Amino acid sequence: MLKLAFSAALSVLILTGCGKKAEAPDVSPTPATGISGEAQPASESATEPGSVADVPHKAEVSNEAFVGSVTVGDSLFAVAPALAAELMKDGKGRMAAMQSDAETYKEADPEYFNTYSLSIEWTLAAKAGDLISIEGFTSAYTGGAHGNYGTDARIYDLASGKEVFLRDLLADPEAAMQDALSVVLSEIARLRSEKAGGGGSEETFRGEAADAVSADSLMGGEIGLVASTKDNAFGGFVVHFAPYEIASYAEGAYKVVVPQAVFHQFLKPEYAGLFAGEPVTEE
Repeated sequence: MLKLAFSAALSVLILTGCGKKAEAPDVSPTPATGISGEAQPASESATEPGSVADVPHKAEVSNEAFVGSVTVGDSLFAVAPALAAELMKDGKGRMAAMQSDAETYKEADPEYFNTYSLSIEWTLAAKAGDLISIEGFTSAYTGGAHGNYGTDARIYDLASGKEVFLRDLLADPEAAMQDALSVVLSEIARLRSEKAGGGGSEETFRGEAADAVSADSLMGGEIGLVASTKDNAFGGFVVHFAPYEIASYAEGAYKVVVPQAVFHQFLKPEYAGLFAGEPVTEE
């Protein structure tokens, strides 16, 4: 599965452990405009003095053994303060664990030790109704020729305070992914050809992508939602591929967007109204 491959590549670096993505925090509902248009109740902890309201949006550490930072965007704190606070807490825990590991290695083998580093940045990617999509970009270095990096994508329902997945929004996930897969493979081929300066065959690149990505693995990948050209709507979904998942490290990560028109017919009725227009993407 792509999600497991991504986590395995970063687990040693960010110390989330055992090739599994860190457990998503369970958060209480936060103020948001629901699908019905009615405001959802705020959790008490979001407004208590000395709690979420006082959580810093950035934390940094810098010493001879370790340099790290975790940032949670202001817009994410504004929309989902309890979730944002949990992400900050989790990031600080990862920094502390990596710093401890770095200090141990530095003491044991100072001649070969290189300063460890970790950077985590969470942002609000898109919002429509009660659903938000967030992205966490992580880069880490623990010695060797180079570090590694990748993007963690998550979707949350603010009304329930729970993480949901793309499959939860679809009446027929398998059919939707089969249609989406063709778009993903073609886009990977186009992007690889573009990175190669027009060299190489898109047909060859598409075939290589088909060996690495299937409808099942796509559903298990790092999938988030993207903003739309229409207000208060999602324009599609995005899947993130970390280095090595598609091609060599030198080619870097890949980000592929699937327009909502490709899978709109497979959306559950309660979510269909949240998807419209064309996707708005940023490099």
